[in-house]
Amino acid sequence: MISGRTGSAAPRAFKASIPVLLGYVAIGFGFGLLAVNTGYPAWFALFMSVFVYAGAAQYIGIGLFAAGASLAEIALVTLVVNLRHAAYGLSLIKPYARHPRIRPYLVFALTDETYALLSSASEEDRADGNFLLMVSGFNQLYWVTGTALGSLAGALIPYRINGLDFALTAMFLVLAVEQVLKLKKALPFLIAAISTVAAKLLVGDRGTILVGLLIAILAMTASGKKGGADARKR
Repeated sequence: MISGRTGSAAPRAFKASIPVLLGYVAIGFGFGLLAVNTGYPAWFALFMSVFVYAGAAQYIGIGLFAAGASLAEIALVTLVVNLRHAAYGLSLIKPYARHPRIRPYLVFALTDETYALLSSASEEDRADGNFLLMVSGFNQLYWVTGTALGSLAGALIPYRINGLDFALTAMFLVLAVEQVLKLKKALPFLIAAISTVAAKLLVGDRGTILVGLLIAILAMTASGKKGGADARKR
């Protein structure tokens, strides 16, 4: 059952998710625009945002589709990119276990930003199934809205926009800077840089993507565990 304060969950969840609203609409817009600009129909971009909803993995997926990557490569990259969610889920097992009816969607909709909001929420809010559901639902709604707007803009623009694929690189740079500031340890990022250069020299571009993502995600997972522990202390 979904327990909690039904009447007050929506405004509390919306207020908590406002920072995500600003970011997801913007990044979702970029994804929708990139997908259409790459040659895919608007409905395909929306389909991914509704049924995949994986943020960075969606950006990567578009690039892999365009490059003709195999399904095995796409599956492996997606697994590596989302590996950090295993650490996120461990800290939310108890809150999610209280709500078996909505747990499948809560697990599906767990993103970096949703985890950040839920892990820093009060114990009362984390025990409220309606709050968990609405935060997760609001965040996905923001992403889908951004994707729809970006897809529409891409369909209306009569020419191809070069350089949109750099949006993914820019997003990862921002995430990397945030993780450096949060983790305050240079070693994981030095390992990631050295491993990426080594992979480039030994196995080429695709190997660089896989190894670089793996090491980077391991670093982000470590910082995610630290962030979750800090949030619980608060």
